[in-house]
Amino acid sequence: MKKIVIYGSYGYTGNLIAELASKSDLTVVLSGRDDQKLTEQSARLGLSYRKASLDSKDEMDYLLSSADAVIHCAGPFVRTWQQMAEACIRNQCHYLDITGEIVVFESLKKMGSQFKEAGIMAMAGTGFDVVPTDCLASYLSSRLPDADKLELAFMGLGGGVSRGTARTMVENIGEGGLIRKNGLLKKVPAAFRTKKIDFGKKESSAVTIPWGDISTAFTSTGIPDIKVYMSAPSKMIRSMKFSNYIRFLLKIGFVKKMLLKKIDQRPPGPDNHQREQGRSYIWGRVENESGHHLEGVIETCEGYRLTAEMAWNIVNKVVQGNFESGYQTPSTVYGSELIFEHPDTKWVREPK
Repeated sequence: MKKIVIYGSYGYTGNLIAELASKSDLTVVLSGRDDQKLTEQSARLGLSYRKASLDSKDEMDYLLSSADAVIHCAGPFVRTWQQMAEACIRNQCHYLDITGEIVVFESLKKMGSQFKEAGIMAMAGTGFDVVPTDCLASYLSSRLPDADKLELAFMGLGGGVSRGTARTMVENIGEGGLIRKNGLLKKVPAAFRTKKIDFGKKESSAVTIPWGDISTAFTSTGIPDIKVYMSAPSKMIRSMKFSNYIRFLLKIGFVKKMLLKKIDQRPPGPDNHQREQGRSYIWGRVENESGHHLEGVIETCEGYRLTAEMAWNIVNKVVQGNFESGYQTPSTVYGSELIFEHPDTKWVREPK
């Protein structure tokens, strides 16, 4: 029988995925390092569990030896992806995660031949990072095949940020931004570019961020120049720009510890009402050398809800044999229509 492991299952997003898994007929094992949290979650959801530390090869091999796929939810992924990826290769277990961290995408891509030789797929970013943006990028590229510039942006309304996401942001604070220029990753200051974007629902100021599509959209489309923007209030944009002047302070350990302490005092993430009522808007624009361009906007559900439901959708495809070995992005395997498999996704403005 096909078996799925959800690692980091008791985290905010991992738990959302586990709740979906508890309603399925598939064999699912919850896992992570905290035995007490696993015991409680197992009893609540009626799913089996196995404690395993990423730092123990023996424990990870025992966990994954009979598994078909793992959904890796334990971040910050920059600290955890490698141990999980290597364990997946040793045990021929498909690797899926929900990261948006560029270093993880780029590192997994370099290991693509190892995954291919093992006959398994590695797909990072199976949630809001990066399914909707990756699918929109792929669609726009197919409509304008000679495009050499791509811009993507997203706006969330009525949602929020989980502790895990906030902790990842703190881990990367002071690192500045990233864009892709002439096919290469290029470091730029934080808030490198700002612009007004019409998301259909409303127009909003947006600022460049080092989003996962700086990596994945290049893999999916081959477009050499890529920028990704996030809708943000003016106060946040000013703070991001100011961070360029105090980067050395933000990298100091005690400053990060202070910020992490504040994060731990916050709610774990958006509540049920926010997840059900929140909406996400994804904008994209491609342009070719002659200046011809296409724009599009799609609307979908709140980001954490989308992450849980899309990650679960993808892992179901994988265990049913619908995968391609090696490193992959969502749209390279499942096409630009993948995001529209979610019933709450629709075009706001489809390019003509």
